[in-house]
Amino acid sequence: MNVFSASEAIWPALERTYAYLFRPFKAETFLKLATVATLSEGFVVSFRFAVPNAFPFDVNIAALRAVLLSPKFLPVTLLAAMAIFLAGVYAVSLVTRLRFAFIHSLIHQTREFRAAAKLYSDEAERFFTASMLVWLAFLVALSLAIVLVAGAAYAVSGTPSPEGWLDARSFFILFLPCTAIVLVLMLAASAAHVVLNDFILPHMAIEGAPFGRAWADVQARISANRETFLFFFLLRLGLPLVAGLVLGAIAWVVELTVFGVLGVSAAGFTAMLDGAPGWRTHLLTAIQALFALLGLAAGLAIAVSFAGLLGVFMRNYALVFYGGHYKALGNLLNPPTNAAGALEVRTEDA
Repeated sequence: MNVFSASEAIWPALERTYAYLFRPFKAETFLKLATVATLSEGFVVSFRFAVPNAFPFDVNIAALRAVLLSPKFLPVTLLAAMAIFLAGVYAVSLVTRLRFAFIHSLIHQTREFRAAAKLYSDEAERFFTASMLVWLAFLVALSLAIVLVAGAAYAVSGTPSPEGWLDARSFFILFLPCTAIVLVLMLAASAAHVVLNDFILPHMAIEGAPFGRAWADVQARISANRETFLFFFLLRLGLPLVAGLVLGAIAWVVELTVFGVLGVSAAGFTAMLDGAPGWRTHLLTAIQALFALLGLAAGLAIAVSFAGLLGVFMRNYALVFYGGHYKALGNLLNPPTNAAGALEVRTEDA
């Protein structure tokens, strides 16, 4: 496979994205692929799910908060919070397995995610465990940074100016290091995310390599091409922002049309049946609930359609770029046609 620079890999990634999603195009299949891409990549460019005049009941947030935090209900709230946390961890493990299946499907241009997920149960478990340890380390670093910032803020607040205001010099002494700490943690977390999912995961998926050996192989490749990987990292962060803004604007126009029609229809039924006695009251409630479900379904369809496009493209972009540096991946993306090349695919372990 050709060795693409970070910018040269954009066009082949677009071609692979188009072929994967639109050749052939079936709306049901497209929504399935886009949903998997959205879940595995975590991109969101559309946020509208509610239809005006389509809620059969109102939620009192203040009253709900008071009940959840009341002394009698607090143990139930804490248990529910713990259950939600554990469910979230389990969901992350499922998404990790789904990400292996998604990458497998993009490499081999297949759409059978369930069969692909079964191939990588052990690798997904090892990758999930290692990822949790990495993010736990970041959580510890973030906690230490918060303690440091809080201590510095307390010390600075104790040295006000003669007028009682916070001293400007003390403020900048606090502000600049805090900003630097936040930026360093954000960049480090972004780099860790890219290294884990774009570089280490393909080694574990293709070779079944342990996490440590995969990281050593990735580190060697990055060390040999520092500038190339640095430019990829910059584009890897910038491309989703630019593409997300464009896709988000298009999604907003689509939402404006779809939810406008749904909102006008819901308002019409509400005006016609609001205040009516007897069975018409229950009919209005059922119609409003129906429009709420239609809005949720339409919002999800729009969200996964546009986020899925971005997710498939960004994952293809990472695969195409790294395939030029990782021969086993490159041979799978662009299989050799000669016998020697086929033998090389089977025996390549680097």
